[in-house]
Amino acid sequence: MRQQYSEEFKKAAIQKVLTRGNRSVKSIRDELGIANSAIYKWQQEYAMSGNMKKSERSPQNWKAIEKLNAVITYEGLPEAERGEFLRREGLHSDQIVMWKKNMEAGLESAKKMTMQEISARAKDRKKIRELESDLNRKDRALAETAALLVLKKKADLLWGSGENE
Repeated sequence: MRQQYSEEFKKAAIQKVLTRGNRSVKSIRDELGIANSAIYKWQQEYAMSGNMKKSERSPQNWKAIEKLNAVITYEGLPEAERGEFLRREGLHSDQIVMWKKNMEAGLESAKKMTMQEISARAKDRKKIRELESDLNRKDRALAETAALLVLKKKADLLWGSGENE
């Protein structure tokens, strides 16, 4: 005997197939407990209707800004409207949770990197000050040596060098 499915069930099954991402049709078919021929028949019936289109890209391939917008929108919705949003966008709540955790982890690592950068810059500034101080000391020593050489030459010219005597 053939099992009768409601129109809503059929449409939901086709929507799952159209937004399945990396999943196979077989895994969705097994999950829903429907025959292989039924899923393809329903797809021909319902997929061509106006609001059911094959997703151009699965949510796994969304850009970061799209994921951020989805998380912000989801978090801003009341609890009762979240399920409708997920169905409309072809998402699962697990994806939203994972994206949110990834974004938080990214922000934390950026914060840590910033602290590390600040520490590294402070170390660099200290090293630069030490090197500039060392360079100034050596410049003074070189200037002093040059002045002594000039004085020695002048003294040699005035009194003669001590080598002849």
